[in-house]
Amino acid sequence: MTAKIFHPLLALIASATSNELAKYIEFLKEENKILRARLPDQIHTKPEERSRLVKLGKAIGQAVEELLTIVSPSTFYRWCREDGRSKQRKSPRAGQRKSREIREFVVEVARTPSVP
Repeated sequence: MTAKIFHPLLALIASATSNELAKYIEFLKEENKILRARLPDQIHTKPEERSRLVKLGKAIGQAVEELLTIVSPSTFYRWCREDGRSKQRKSPRAGQRKSREIREFVVEVARTPSVP
């Protein structure tokens, strides 16, 4: 019996919160439009900024398409694909330099004239 009373009340509270969040989002979208109008045509993002946007955008799902203002949805999805690839390609040995002896040997071999 009490569940019948509380269910509509909880639904009302949830919808009020949802409506309030929708108003916040609408305000922030309009604020973004105003700020974008004052900037040059292109906004260049840094890799760490893209990473943060990808992380937050993935949590939103496809609804992120309605919120994107600084890039097109296709650019955002490209960032998502690139973000996944960069994590897969990193290896523990990537970027390590060869020892000095090996580098010196290679230079010596390159400078030595070859005999036919």
